[in-house]
Amino acid sequence: MEITDRSLQVAAAQALPLPLSRRVGYYLELTKPRILIMILLTAVMGMVVAGGSTSLLTVLHACVGTALVAASASVLNQWIEKERDGVMTRTCKRPLPSGRIASSQAAWMGWLLVIVGSSYLALLVNLPTMFCGLATWLLYVWVYTPLKMVSWTNTLVGTLPGALPVWMGWTAAEGSLWDPRAWILLGVVVAWQLPHFMAIAYMYREQYESAGYQMITVTDKSGVGAGLHAMLGSFALIVLAVLAVPPLSVLGSLLTVLAVAVALWQTQAAWRFVRQPDKQTARTMLRVSLLHLPLTMLLILLSHWMA
Repeated sequence: MEITDRSLQVAAAQALPLPLSRRVGYYLELTKPRILIMILLTAVMGMVVAGGSTSLLTVLHACVGTALVAASASVLNQWIEKERDGVMTRTCKRPLPSGRIASSQAAWMGWLLVIVGSSYLALLVNLPTMFCGLATWLLYVWVYTPLKMVSWTNTLVGTLPGALPVWMGWTAAEGSLWDPRAWILLGVVVAWQLPHFMAIAYMYREQYESAGYQMITVTDKSGVGAGLHAMLGSFALIVLAVLAVPPLSVLGSLLTVLAVAVALWQTQAAWRFVRQPDKQTARTMLRVSLLHLPLTMLLILLSHWMA
């Protein structure tokens, strides 16, 4: 009965004529704007730290191309997962499961965005940035997304496409990927995702299970596995804080201390979750992670400008 009612609601929603402004809003919602903003911030960080004589126009082109490719990944991810999203309270109101946008329209939108975005990067930025963008897109849409249905390792795999926008920014600034700093920045974003997404996986583990996702918190309901991965990422963030914000001067040393302090804050939140895995400690770990990354990025940029 519940499935029938939902199907009727979706059909009714699709039958209603919508004003253009509202329809555009629904398409924009499919691109996950808040995630897009974070992706663009990490890409800009990569461009700035890579240095070189990057023009403002190149930065703009890189951001536009990156946004288009990332938006495509989000749209196609939701297109693939629309049935499962309809089962979860957390995601059932998204444009596809709620019927506000037809599945075929989302598919066309996703493919169009990646074609336009990758072409844009190739023509107006450079080929390495385009290849990084396509690698991000392929890993997210065609590796991470289907892996969620079959293995708890999906979150570990997903950290790579989640971090590759840093390299998109780095290569846009003509930076060499042989530069250790490129790997350090990638490592920061990879490690940050472990406590962040382990918190989400634990908070919504019942919904993930009902939708058939093989998250680590579904296969290990105790939360121990999620806690250990969160601690692993947090410990890595402490080491990476010193590498990403090196103590090259007195003021630089102060920035290093601040970066380590922020990483320790994340580690403390992860440790509390390990000791007592529940929704409250998971929520705290999530909130700390939402502050950790922008604070660390700011300290990395300040350290770079002072070097």
